[in-house]
Amino acid sequence: MTGAPDLEAAFTADDPESRRRAVEVLGDALRDPHSEAPASSEGNQARYLLRALGDDDWRVRKQSVEVLRSLAPSSDLLARLVLCFEPGDNVGLRNAAVEALGAFGEAAVRVLSEKLPKLDADGKKLAIEALSRTLLPSALEAIRPLLADVDSNVRAAAIEAIACVGATAAAEAVDILTGFLMRPGEEAFVRLAALDAINRLGALLPWSTIEPLLHDPVLERSALTAAGRSAQPGALPALLAAFERARGGGVSAALTALVEYARAFAQNPLLVRVEAPSLVVVERLLELARSDNEDLGSRGAALIVAGALGLEPIAPIAAQALSDVRLLAEADEALSLLGPRAVPALLERAAGADPETRAACIEVVTGLSDAASAPPMIAQIRAWIADGPPQVVRAGLGAITLLGDESCFSTVSAWLGQDETASAAETALAALSQRFPEPARTLARTAKAEGSEAHVAAVIHTVLAAPIRATVAEDVGYLSLLLSNPAKAVRRAALAGLGNAGSELGVQAAAFALTDEEPEVRYAAVLALSRLRSADGVLSGLSKLLELVERSNDEELVAAALEALAEAGDERVLTVLRPLVRNAPPMVAVAAIEALARLPDTRRVDALIEGLSHGQSEVVKASMLALGDTVDPRVLAHFGACLDHEAWDVRRLSADMLGRAGGESASVLLRARLSNEDNPLVQDAINRALELGGLRHTPPPVRAGSLRPR
Repeated sequence: MTGAPDLEAAFTADDPESRRRAVEVLGDALRDPHSEAPASSEGNQARYLLRALGDDDWRVRKQSVEVLRSLAPSSDLLARLVLCFEPGDNVGLRNAAVEALGAFGEAAVRVLSEKLPKLDADGKKLAIEALSRTLLPSALEAIRPLLADVDSNVRAAAIEAIACVGATAAAEAVDILTGFLMRPGEEAFVRLAALDAINRLGALLPWSTIEPLLHDPVLERSALTAAGRSAQPGALPALLAAFERARGGGVSAALTALVEYARAFAQNPLLVRVEAPSLVVVERLLELARSDNEDLGSRGAALIVAGALGLEPIAPIAAQALSDVRLLAEADEALSLLGPRAVPALLERAAGADPETRAACIEVVTGLSDAASAPPMIAQIRAWIADGPPQVVRAGLGAITLLGDESCFSTVSAWLGQDETASAAETALAALSQRFPEPARTLARTAKAEGSEAHVAAVIHTVLAAPIRATVAEDVGYLSLLLSNPAKAVRRAALAGLGNAGSELGVQAAAFALTDEEPEVRYAAVLALSRLRSADGVLSGLSKLLELVERSNDEELVAAALEALAEAGDERVLTVLRPLVRNAPPMVAVAAIEALARLPDTRRVDALIEGLSHGQSEVVKASMLALGDTVDPRVLAHFGACLDHEAWDVRRLSADMLGRAGGESASVLLRARLSNEDNPLVQDAINRALELGGLRHTPPPVRAGSLRPR
């Protein structure tokens, strides 16, 4: 298109796609200052776009809106768009003009504010919608005069627009709407618009404002929503009364409001301190909640409301609903609101259920039980555990962990020897031992070094302070015997017990376990050695850990030993760690670096610098991070050398570290590398580093609307 005839032909084509394409091409030309725009005046261009804005085909109108929204809001363009709000029969044109104007922000607010008094009622409603699309607080002032318009439809539209704009000016919008809601003599549907707008904004009205609205048939449903969200004690009787008398769609509205109130009650239980609801309310809630009701929304809402009201008959219904994935969340919420009163129903549901459902019920009931309901609940669970499948046993042991009494020691101990339940049994036994230490000590003192008693005693030693027997030496002697037990779980627990005792007497036994055939036992031995101390607080197992580091080929075990050595703070550690930093496998080298970083000895810097020469980039990066806050001029030079590393991620980290260090020396190193760097991620890191140092290398980005030549 090079001139007016071409434009005319394109915009009057019979094919809608040709017209849409003409709008697109014209838009591209108008947005690109380097392209040759069609040879016509700016006014003609706008005229063609507005013609397309009223096209019979929605795709053409949509394309025109997109083009208009991308243009600068010139006064001529805005004036032409506002003219679309004057009386006319082209509905598509007027709606498209609303969409386009809403994108022009403050410019649209200004031109619409001037035009509004001259428009008829339909034009005012369109202008109001365009103002609401701006989402600007200034639009409130333009809309405010229309709240007193003689046309009630205009007033209602203004109210709805205030709700939209209120997302960015909520306090002011709510003040306007609340005053409008209480205006004497106002038409009911306009007041309804104000109330709905307040609800959409999430504002909380005082009960004194809401209560009169509940008696207006037009406003009742919206007033119920406001009452449910109000969290006011006086709202509950009114909500229950509305639910009792509701019919048809009113039932759902009242239920929804009651659910909102119930959730507020969960935060403040005092809200439901009222007399028992009427028999009609109770029966209706139970009827709606039952499984033969196909309305899932009503079922879920009834479950929640009944739970909040403390209706015990809802408990078995909610327990049954736990099996329905569609209602699982609502059933769980109802049972949580009902609290301990749901325990008997859940236990009854679990009694005849499949293993998965029984386990789920046990988990739920554990969270609901209180001091009064816990003993019978635990007694029932112990009976199920006796011959239950693993998932039921694990759930039961979880309940005992939280709520079990001293009679549960025997039940828990019986499951220590089963692989599928051993972990849960150990956790439960440890918890029982902490709650009931004297019975636990008696069990541990009388236990033999073989059989199931050994495992029980070992776990007890992991949580109770030594000595459990007469002396710490006797504890260590007993636990040392357990290190020959055929069960790896017993050996592992015995080592944890030695570590808990913390005595240097356990060093030889723990060192012996470093050669165990099971990796988890060897790892437990390292942890034990890291906890054994002499009377003056020195790490007794230090020499054993150092020996392990020097001789073992087990990388994971050596890494664990290095972590333990880091806690020692002994200068002897440095001589062992330093060779590892340069030559060890990556896992061990990184562990050695992390251990070195925690040593107070200043010689660690030399060792960490050697890590920068490791052949694996992950080790080099670990060394750089460990050196990051070191005040030493050698470190800066080595970071500069890493700018030439073959791995791009090392170069990028080096740039970041130099940027943190700052200073002219760092800037010189960074500039020297930038001219030779071909990786864009590293280039970005170098530029960031230079900017951090206050020495911007790249030109600042060109801002939108800049007149700089391109």
